[in-house]
Amino acid sequence: MTIAKREREENQRTALSLMMSLLGDQAIDTTLFDSDVPPFADVVLRTTWEELAHADCVNRIGEGQYRLTAKGWLAALEVSGAARSGEYLERLGRVLAAMKAHVKGRRDSKVVDLRTLATEANESEGFIFNIIESRASSPGDEGRRGATWFERERGRLVEIPVDFNMEAVDIAAALTLPHLERIQALEERLERVEEERARHHCPYCDAEISGITGQDFPEHHAYVTYERFGCGLLLADGHEEEPCPYGPNWPQLEEFEFIAKENGNLWVCQPNAKTARARRIRVVLGEVGRTKEEAEENARISVGPKIKGQSEPKRAWP
Repeated sequence: MTIAKREREENQRTALSLMMSLLGDQAIDTTLFDSDVPPFADVVLRTTWEELAHADCVNRIGEGQYRLTAKGWLAALEVSGAARSGEYLERLGRVLAAMKAHVKGRRDSKVVDLRTLATEANESEGFIFNIIESRASSPGDEGRRGATWFERERGRLVEIPVDFNMEAVDIAAALTLPHLERIQALEERLERVEEERARHHCPYCDAEISGITGQDFPEHHAYVTYERFGCGLLLADGHEEEPCPYGPNWPQLEEFEFIAKENGNLWVCQPNAKTARARRIRVVLGEVGRTKEEAEENARISVGPKIKGQSEPKRAWP
């Protein structure tokens, strides 16, 4: 079943907050997060990683491995609450002060190596790398510019513009409204991605679409498109022709008559539909068992409704 928008958004926030917690002061380009191990494996949905990747908040590095992008780091700062914390603003203020000291009284920009800047600000290189990579030292004001990487020396040399005059008090405002706008844009994009994804998955059990065919009905001046899903759901121009076993239109067991007959050393039970709803599903050949009871039980399992998230009943035999 398609996950509600609010649940998806909350799961995205959980994922970003966990990444921010584990990242600490490490650089975003060298810190990998494994989606298949705790704490992510326990709480973060597979689709959340896909949606965050579509939104350019994470990069997929390998099988089940991801790392934050600059955009993702900014989003994680906001949703984790770090962007508004006094500790973060104090640390950021020290970095900005160290940067500004290099261009005070100068007439041109200054290039400083990252290690020196980290020593002067008494901060980790990873923390400063993330600030520069995400342009967190830039207020978004065209009259002011933040620090950037010098030419092709990304991660090594920092260029501080001569008009660098960002104060720590300004950062608080710069890291609130723009981040909220980024989060809103992210949610809108994720909603569009989910809508597109939902078109190719069963709305009840999330099974992928397995085939699309069409049939022309010239006598009715109509062309009908049929969509078949892995669970058995069949849609005709969006209308349900055959139900999903996890959906509300799947028949109940009492809508079948189970007729068991002996066949050699085995028994065969055929579920026969008694209602119009039961006749809409495809029933395979009879189910077999060593006894009449086993054959009937297997037949019930084959046509019984299913519940999402619960394992299917075990067959009586084989």
